[in-house]
Amino acid sequence: MAGDEGLQEFLVLFAHHNMYFNMRFQELEALAALQGILKPDLYVEAPPSALNASPAVLVRMRQEDARKICERAVLVKAVLEVWSLGHSCPEAVQTAVAQGEAVRRQRRRFLAPPLKLQLRVEAFGRTLTVEEKTEIMEGIRPLFDGDEVVDLKAPDTTLWVLEEHRHESVEKTHLGPRKCRPERVIIGRQVAGGRSVDKKIKGGEKCYFQLYDLSQRAVLGPTTLENELAFIMANCACVQSGQFGMDPFCGTGGLLLAMAHFGAKLFGGEIDIRVVRGWRIAYTKNKAAVLEAAQKRGLQSTSPSAAKACGKKPAERLEASSEADGVMTLQYLLKLGLPVQGVSVKKLKQTNPNARAEKDHALASAGGCNIFTNFVQYDLPSPDVVVCDNAMPCWRQPAGGWLDFIVTDPPYGVRAGAKKQGREGKEVVVQDVSSYIPSKVSYGEDELSHDLLGFASESLRDGGRLVFLVPVDLADFLGIDRAAVEQGVENLRPNMHDICHPKSGRKKDPRLCISETTRDPLLLDETRYVDFIPQHTHLTLMSASLQILSGGLGRLLVVMQRRPR
Repeated sequence: MAGDEGLQEFLVLFAHHNMYFNMRFQELEALAALQGILKPDLYVEAPPSALNASPAVLVRMRQEDARKICERAVLVKAVLEVWSLGHSCPEAVQTAVAQGEAVRRQRRRFLAPPLKLQLRVEAFGRTLTVEEKTEIMEGIRPLFDGDEVVDLKAPDTTLWVLEEHRHESVEKTHLGPRKCRPERVIIGRQVAGGRSVDKKIKGGEKCYFQLYDLSQRAVLGPTTLENELAFIMANCACVQSGQFGMDPFCGTGGLLLAMAHFGAKLFGGEIDIRVVRGWRIAYTKNKAAVLEAAQKRGLQSTSPSAAKACGKKPAERLEASSEADGVMTLQYLLKLGLPVQGVSVKKLKQTNPNARAEKDHALASAGGCNIFTNFVQYDLPSPDVVVCDNAMPCWRQPAGGWLDFIVTDPPYGVRAGAKKQGREGKEVVVQDVSSYIPSKVSYGEDELSHDLLGFASESLRDGGRLVFLVPVDLADFLGIDRAAVEQGVENLRPNMHDICHPKSGRKKDPRLCISETTRDPLLLDETRYVDFIPQHTHLTLMSASLQILSGGLGRLLVVMQRRPR
């Protein structure tokens, strides 16, 4: 850091998210970097890793930095000023009392009337009963003078008592038996709250990212990225207002939507025009939001029958929408100046000869079930999306780069196969280039990674970040020969599709029935990830963490940074 003025020691308390708990340190380090706090200066002790099962870590930062991090983080629950530590609640209270009268008077500033107090008693690793919570509250009575005012709805000070329990087990499918007593007990004052810990108090609000929950969105696709993971990846990329970013495999725009929330100028690339236009790929999740988005787009009518046309072929959608006089009318398409398969341009001109093309990018696609609809729903600027092939980038590359970050979830053959332009067999002479859509062939995982890192090397500015997901087979981490276990298959490593869709008669290896909350060191040791992550001489690997999926699969969240030129 440039200066250490105002730095204090705080305890960051993480939310125990079953799917993304291993990503907590990645997000914290990225958000701290936005405040000018580098990783070597952040932690009080040695930098932790995913092998650390604790939900809390001691850090150095300013109080204002703690508030900013909590406002944005997905996995940070609260930031505490530690008053006392102990192996039990009585020991922690005794330590706090023994710190002297001067410390007691200093803490009294946060407890004395007319200030109002809220007390939170929680445990990690087990559930406390009402009787146990009451016993703890009685046990910390020596910390108070007895005249404190308690208000659970509008407190000025929130005091935490946190019990941390450890599970001892070598099994991969459960946490194992608990110890009889907690590993440690923490007593501290909350200086910043995150992840909606204040939602029950007066004026409290839900987490900002819950507004974008998939169940509330107007349009979804079969591969739309989970909402919280999208925001975690945006935070790991340090997305800020005024920056330029891209998702070269944008699909239905889930990642772009998360990045747009922070005010960045965004670009997207997608090879499948059906996804961009919403032809037989996207579907309506929230019909009310679709119709509201249509109104924001300035349409004259928003009949519900228009929303039903989203899954039809282009020509069929025209017929259905013309009857509804809604989102997909002939007049509307003519207004956009869009060519439509199955309908002649002459017919469109006869419908409305005075119409002109629409300049709004959010309107410049056919119908209301496209990737721009969600941006209209949330009043966010629409990204500039280009139908292109990642294997043959269409973007100009100025010296020094032009992007501040690239955040993407490449297709890897589980729910959507990776494709690139190409043709197998006989060459075809293209008669009409304006309406020709090139054929596609399979896009190998290694080739895709090579092209992605090469594009990031050229496009990122110095210090720019590349954040992406990498699929892995957990059998490789555990030393299991998956092919030898399956019937009739020897000396063959199956591809990702075969793993996710096993043939009938194949046996499942119980060793690969792994819980998403596993603490197996063979799976959580970050040093073992290097062999599975593609590398580039111009990109530095900053961090990686593992998310456990079903079927013995997983995926790594990888963060890289462009080295100075």
